[in-house]
Amino acid sequence: MKTIAEIINLHGGLDWLKADSNYINLANPPYMKLVIEFIGYRKNEAVLSVAHYGEQNGDAMRDPEMVFWVDPTLKIWIPTYFRNDYAGVEQDAIVNEGERNQSVNTRLMKRFHTFAKEWDRNIREQGFVEIAIKQKHVRDAAAALAAPTRSS
Repeated sequence: MKTIAEIINLHGGLDWLKADSNYINLANPPYMKLVIEFIGYRKNEAVLSVAHYGEQNGDAMRDPEMVFWVDPTLKIWIPTYFRNDYAGVEQDAIVNEGERNQSVNTRLMKRFHTFAKEWDRNIREQGFVEIAIKQKHVRDAAAALAAPTRSS
């Protein structure tokens, strides 16, 4: 998920994403908006949701959403969950069987990994990094305007 990591870093990095209910929302018509959110922790790893959102009958629809366990460097992404509301598909590769027991569906996790690599490549090709760069320029310009100036 190099593209998603790059987008997160353009917005201030993982620490920024984890703070104050921050999230990334990139609109890039004609594609569905891309939303990246920090949703919790698993041990020392951040848990992130990455989703394309559309709308049907006024309801937000994920197409798809994937959840990843992510190391602090944003270099290791472990896909654990997939959902596509339009297709009515929801799959979880990690099944909790009580407080300490977890079952991992490694075959499903491998399928998630294959899909995530292709999806990440598509997100780049669809121009979402460029949208994130434009948002960064707008944020930087707004911050510069809001910064106090020294008077002589």
